[in-house]
Amino acid sequence: MVTIDKTSYRETFLDRREGESALEYHRRLLNAKLIDKTLDLDYSTLSPYLYGQELSSDVARRMAYGSMRTLRLVDEERVSSAAGERSGIGSEIDDKILELRKERQKLQDQRTALSRLIRERSRQEELNEILISAIRDADLPALDYIPTEVPEGNSDLIVTLSDIHYGANVNNRWRVYNSEICRGMFCEYIDRILGAARTHGSENCYVVSAGDMISGNIHYSIAVTNKENVIEQITGVSELIAEFLSTLSMFFKTVTFISVPGNHSRLTQDKDEALLAERLDDLVEWYLKARLQNNDKIIIDGGHRIDPTMSLFDIRGKTYCCVHGDYDGTDAKTQALQTLAGTPLYAVLSGHLHHNATDEVQGIKTVMSGSFLGMDDYCVKKRIYGKPEQMVCVCGEEGIICHYGIEFDSKGTNGR
Repeated sequence: MVTIDKTSYRETFLDRREGESALEYHRRLLNAKLIDKTLDLDYSTLSPYLYGQELSSDVARRMAYGSMRTLRLVDEERVSSAAGERSGIGSEIDDKILELRKERQKLQDQRTALSRLIRERSRQEELNEILISAIRDADLPALDYIPTEVPEGNSDLIVTLSDIHYGANVNNRWRVYNSEICRGMFCEYIDRILGAARTHGSENCYVVSAGDMISGNIHYSIAVTNKENVIEQITGVSELIAEFLSTLSMFFKTVTFISVPGNHSRLTQDKDEALLAERLDDLVEWYLKARLQNNDKIIIDGGHRIDPTMSLFDIRGKTYCCVHGDYDGTDAKTQALQTLAGTPLYAVLSGHLHHNATDEVQGIKTVMSGSFLGMDDYCVKKRIYGKPEQMVCVCGEEGIICHYGIEFDSKGTNGR
């Protein structure tokens, strides 16, 4: 280590430099003495430059170490503050980016919703136009309204029309079914309904369609066996139901039609992509309103649709719920329906599984009706046995008094 005299230090190092702050000057001397070890002077000699007064070597040394500790704390605080500043700025930028992304996502969601609404309305309008054209070109018979007096009674009838699958053309070991056979079954059904009405003196009739009025095209095996195309299926089953309701209106004070769509009438084969509001069964209801508008004994859409899959209606003070059944089928789902309905349910009516059944779940009655179809080729492949049947329930103020499982004549089987 080179030792120079005091005069040389004063001229080259110990003097405060031009533009150097007092803190910078203090730090430079301390660093040279304690860190770099380049300043070989006694602490007593440095004390006038560091502290502006003569101090003993021991006192000046302790003060120098204390000053060095203070400068380190100041540096650490400055670094921490700068880092916090940078972090705060980064966080603020991140927040702004997040807000921009959220707003962009909202805009995308709005565009998607608008596109879906436009698509739904376009499809519905197109189907309506096709249906109007089909009705205009058809030679439809007049449905004459015959006013009749019906005495008051203590009961009403629920008549199910579930899983008609109009348009299906089936010819297998267990079942022959087509549109002509379906029409004959409707005639047989009317006779059985009127028999129950006479037995119980029923006053009003509630025709409840639990969906799948048409066969549709949701499975390939169904598509290739459908006798009529989808529009013909809609017009055919609509006209058949219109005649059915018109005939019943001659024997009841009122005939109320309640319906929900089924899975066979969706527009796409993929059930996960199908929209709840896009079901062709709903066109049947639209048709019936126009076709039967002059019959003041018939009420179309007599239920309260709380969403496209559920309809509520009241009979003599009891609330009934109609669903197709493709979203239901378990005890937990039955109780969930009551929660979704927001009101105590007396009974839930459904179809979908192609057989008659009654049960009770935690005080809620369940009535499942069968199908007109019975067993098509899809059922054969799935090993699902079913016979053509429907349900008729007699209802009073206390609820369902009794029910009839209507099994149709076996004329629709091959007999092989």
